[in-house]
Amino acid sequence: MTTLQSAQTFEELLGPDVEAAPYNYPLLFKGDGVFARRRAKKRFKLLKGIDAKLRPILLANEKVYFLTPGTAVNLSEQFFVGWLAYYLNMHALVFTSNRVLLMRVDGARRPRDLVSQIPYGTISTVKSTWNGLCRVKLISKQTYDFQHVPSADRKFLSKFLSGVVQGSTAPFQSGLGIEHLCPHCFAFVPGHPLVCPNCYGGFKSAGKAGLLSLAFPGVGDWYLGHRGFALLEMGSALVMWLALIILPVAAPGIMNYGPLNKGYWLFAALAVLTAHGVAGMMTRHFARKGHYPAAKPLVSISRPPQPAPTIDMPKPPAPTTVKKTLSLRRDPPPTDSAGVLR
Repeated sequence: MTTLQSAQTFEELLGPDVEAAPYNYPLLFKGDGVFARRRAKKRFKLLKGIDAKLRPILLANEKVYFLTPGTAVNLSEQFFVGWLAYYLNMHALVFTSNRVLLMRVDGARRPRDLVSQIPYGTISTVKSTWNGLCRVKLISKQTYDFQHVPSADRKFLSKFLSGVVQGSTAPFQSGLGIEHLCPHCFAFVPGHPLVCPNCYGGFKSAGKAGLLSLAFPGVGDWYLGHRGFALLEMGSALVMWLALIILPVAAPGIMNYGPLNKGYWLFAALAVLTAHGVAGMMTRHFARKGHYPAAKPLVSISRPPQPAPTIDMPKPPAPTTVKKTLSLRRDPPPTDSAGVLR
């Protein structure tokens, strides 16, 4: 029997002897056009990479119909963080029978800690825009633009979800935006508490992360687990401190700074404070994009009960109604006790 992990190509999962899995392989690897096979190969690689983490997240009888990579970066992130914002916002967008799951992945498409969901019941429209975005607009008027989604995937999703998002009665309607899931038990946890109310697993503090990066850029990102980004940020901050503060004080003749008057120190202090302030602000911003795991759960993990999937999929035709003919029965004529007709 062929399993997802034993398969070497996606075509092997389209044969008759395939494991029973929560994945709709024919729909997952369906595609039209010249590059359809190449896109299917990328989805196959992405699915294999996130499979071990995705299965525990899915509810009973929940099916996966489609997935695609994508990033969600806003203007402030682009302005303050630049291209590194894409590294911190890479997702696998998983479209199931109940919801859209947003799983953070790294550059090698390996799953990270953050998992969120967008309930179908909160989505107004999903469409492909002229400038290459997959735009998800919610009933609450919030809009999320996912970049780097292949054009064919954007068009497929717009068509596939056009009748689903309007008519779904999926049970996840407690919020009106992206709902962050506990990284321990995968239950929806509103707000930003330090402990999951379902499994009592700990979360890292967004405030602490922001204060650590405010003290020295990159330390808060290291605390959150963004190790590569943190090292780059700490290296940049160290260069700034060396150039503006340490060398002018320790060896002013090396760099030929000239007279270090009040104007210079005011400029240096303003530059350092600005860099530290932006680092603290952006670290806190990214820390509030989900629940980062800290302490392990104190109790055995239990998933809250959820109703079965209710996506509006095509239904078989109703059986033909067979009319039954009622036989007419005449009552016997009345007689007396001797059997004589009255």
